[in-house]
Amino acid sequence: MRIPGFPAAAGSPRGRALIAGTFSVLLGLSSLDNAAIAQATASDIDGNVYPVFKIGEQRWLATNLQVTRTPSGQQITSFFFNDDSLSYSGQGRLYTWDVAMNGSSEPGAQGICPDGWHLPTDEEWTQLFDYVDDSGTELLVGGSTGFEASLDGGADYRGNYLYSGEFALFWSSTAVNEERAYHHTVSDNGELGKFAAMKGARIHVRCIGD
Repeated sequence: MRIPGFPAAAGSPRGRALIAGTFSVLLGLSSLDNAAIAQATASDIDGNVYPVFKIGEQRWLATNLQVTRTPSGQQITSFFFNDDSLSYSGQGRLYTWDVAMNGSSEPGAQGICPDGWHLPTDEEWTQLFDYVDDSGTELLVGGSTGFEASLDGGADYRGNYLYSGEFALFWSSTAVNEERAYHHTVSDNGELGKFAAMKGARIHVRCIGD
């Protein structure tokens, strides 16, 4: 499978079947306290607050990143789908890979994620997809995992906005080469994929706990 407009598919769709479990985790806890876990949140430097949830051994932010500054406070370039902040502000912002990584090229870099969080590696995305075992619909809005992936699309490296209503797209922190990095996808029918996009593509960021 290839997503048109995003160059060079670099992997085939993946997936796996949901194992029921707790969907949020309180920051700083090494053991699970379900009463506290339900109240967990994380905040970025702009003061945006994100619910936190847990799938398997991973902690995730439950919504796409919305930050406009690096963790050190520097302004960054970000986008809204169709350059329409009024209609699409609720979907989170879109970032190029270099911006999302805050200049790093190391897998697992914090990038523009809040302190204590980082951009998921290709391996960490694979772990999530393995966990749901071909039931990618469980990662979509209304699915039982709490991941709440919405089909918000993105833009290719030319700035052409694509796939709203068809795909949820998320950067990984794993580069393919100097020009491309992996992004991971969930389609409207729950199909899971991994592809290599040009680093100038505009794609959502979902952070994972350190």
